[in-house]
Amino acid sequence: MKKIALTLIILIICLGTASALFSFFGKATTNSLSGLHNQSNKQLQLPSSKDTYLTASLDPNFIPIRNWSITEPEISAKAAGIFEINGNKFIYQKNIKEKLPIASLTKIITAIIALENLKLEDEITISQKAVMTEGENGRLVIGEKLNVLNLLYIMLIESSNDAAVALSGAVTNFIDLMNSRMSELSLNDTHFTEPTGISELNYSTVYDLAQMVKYSMDKPLIWQILGIKEIDIYSQDKKIKHHLVNTDKLLDEIPEIIGGKTGFTDEAGGCMLTIVKLPNKVGEYLITIVLGSDNRELSTKKLIEWIQKAYVW
Repeated sequence: MKKIALTLIILIICLGTASALFSFFGKATTNSLSGLHNQSNKQLQLPSSKDTYLTASLDPNFIPIRNWSITEPEISAKAAGIFEINGNKFIYQKNIKEKLPIASLTKIITAIIALENLKLEDEITISQKAVMTEGENGRLVIGEKLNVLNLLYIMLIESSNDAAVALSGAVTNFIDLMNSRMSELSLNDTHFTEPTGISELNYSTVYDLAQMVKYSMDKPLIWQILGIKEIDIYSQDKKIKHHLVNTDKLLDEIPEIIGGKTGFTDEAGGCMLTIVKLPNKVGEYLITIVLGSDNRELSTKKLIEWIQKAYVW
C-alpha cells in the first residue's frame, strides 16, 4: 500500500513538472514567433487594410505602384498606349497590335533616316515635286535652298509634307531604308510607301510606334525640335523666312511633355504621340500614343492625366 501511494506521489510530481516546462517553453516559442512577425512587419512596412487597393512589390518589375481605385480612361481612339521606357513595358494598352494608318507620325522615321544618311549642313534645293505635294504647311518655294537642319525644323514642327519629300529626295532608296530600319528593329507590323504619311498604305501599330520612338531617342535632336513651340527659319540666302508654329497644342498645356508629333488624314483620323517626363524622376520618360481618335489632343491629355493619378512612381 505504501509503495502504491509513493508511486502516485512521484507521478503527480512528474506531471506537474512537465506541465510547467511545457507552459514555459510554449510561451517562449509563441513570444519568439510573435517577435519575428513584428520585426518582419517593421522591416517590410506592410500596407494597412485601407491601402489594399495598391499593388506593391519589392520586385522592380512591379514598379510603379498601381492605384486600382482610379479606373482606366475612356478615350475615342481606335488604339492607344502608354509605354514606360525604363521598364520597357506598356502600363496602358488598347488594341496595341492593330495595324492602322498613322498619318504624319510617319515623319519620325523620315527624320531618323535623314539624320542617318545626311549631314545637317548639307544644302538641298527645293524641287517642284516637293512644293506640289499635298499640304501647305511649311510654305516652301521652288528653287529655295535650305540645309538639312532647317528642313527638319520645318518638317517636324509644322508637319510639312513638302519638307519630308525634299529630305527623302536627297537620299537614294529612301523608302527602302525606312522599311529596312523597321525590319532591323523587328517591327514587322509597320510598312511605309512614302515619307509624309499622306498615304493610308503607311501603317503601323501602337506597339511598333513605341519601339520606334524609343529608338529615335538616340537622336535627341528630333525631340529637341519637337519641343519647340514657335521659331523663325531662313533660307540659305536669308531672303525667305518661314515662321513655324508647332502643331502640338499640348506643349502649352502640359509642362511634362518633352515633345510630340501629330498627324491627321481622313483615313487615319487623329493621331498623336508624345514623350512625357515622369514627375520627380530624372531621366525617366513615358511614351503616349493615340491612333484613330476624333480628338487626338483630348485623348492624349486624358492618358497623361490618368497616368499621373493612377500610379505612384
